[in-house]
Amino acid sequence: MANPQRQKGTTFETFVVNEGKDYDLDISRMPASSRYDINVRGNTGRVIEALVAREDYGSPLVTIPLRDYFHLLQEHGDSSHIECKRLKRIALHGIYEGKFNARRH
Repeated sequence: MANPQRQKGTTFETFVVNEGKDYDLDISRMPASSRYDINVRGNTGRVIEALVAREDYGSPLVTIPLRDYFHLLQEHGDSSHIECKRLKRIALHGIYEGKFNARRH
């Protein structure tokens, strides 16, 4: 039997890919040797780095840089509801910054 944690991660990655395919995205899992888990191929030349996370049995949430989020809203004309929290430490920020070397704004 496979490592339970690895199997859990693979299951979640497959879920995210299948959800993306429901939106007709060109999306696929990356090889284990890749830096990222999933790749979405677009046609604008712009790459938005994102962290998708969920608690066990929770809803998946996406973390992206604020400037990219506002650009997406502007580009598509969507509305948004935003809850702001400024906390001393958020685990997702550490994961995101460690993976993508994001600058703090």
